[in-house]
Amino acid sequence: RTLSLAVYYFASLWCQRCIVVGNGYSIYGQHFGKMIDSHHVIIRLNDAPVKEYKKDVGERTSIRLFFPESALPNPLENSDNNTLMVFVPFKPLDFLWLREVLLKTKNKTTEGFWRQPPQEWNWNISQLRILNPYVTYEATYKLLQLNASSGRYATTGIIALNLALHLCQEVNIAGFGYPGNHDTTTPIHYYNTGLSRKNEVEYVFHSN
Repeated sequence: RTLSLAVYYFASLWCQRCIVVGNGYSIYGQHFGKMIDSHHVIIRLNDAPVKEYKKDVGERTSIRLFFPESALPNPLENSDNNTLMVFVPFKPLDFLWLREVLLKTKNKTTEGFWRQPPQEWNWNISQLRILNPYVTYEATYKLLQLNASSGRYATTGIIALNLALHLCQEVNIAGFGYPGNHDTTTPIHYYNTGLSRKNEVEYVFHSN
C-alpha cells in the first residue's frame, strides 16, 4: 500500500490556526495547555510525552512527526487514536525500518541507526503518512540554508514548522529554543528534567 501525505486529510480539518509544540524546557511550568488545545491543529514532535505534562503542553495531538530513532513501540503512549503519524525519512535505511515493522519481519535490520529503533511499531496504518521529502529539503536548504556537504539536516521541529506554514492560515509555536551554550544546568527538554545537559545533547542534535 502506498503511503503519502494526503492533501484530502488536511482539507477535512479546519486548518485556520495551527500550533507546533516543540520539546524545549522553556515550556515547562508555563501552563500553556489550554491555549495549545484551543488550536484547530496541534503538531507534536518525536516521542515527546503529553499525559504527564498536559497543563503545560495540552493533551490533544492532531499530527505527530517521527523517524525510526524517535519512534515508540506503542505510539498510543503519547498520542490519540485519531492522531496522524507522519513519518519523516532522513536516510534510505529509514524506509527499510518502516517496511520491516509494518510487515512484521522477523529478522530486522539493527545497524546503521544512531539510536536503536523499536523492533515493533503498533499503529493503525490508515493513520500513517510519509512526509514528502521536499518539505525536509526546503526546511534544510532554503529556510536554514545549510550546506549540502555538511551532512546536516533541519531538526524535526523546523521541518514541522515548515509543514505547518504550507497547511495553515495562522501558525503559532511553543516550546522552541535551547538553553545558552554556557548554561549547563537548565534541561533541554521539558520531560527530561532529571537528566544532565550532557546526557541530552546527542539526542537533541539528531531529533529536535
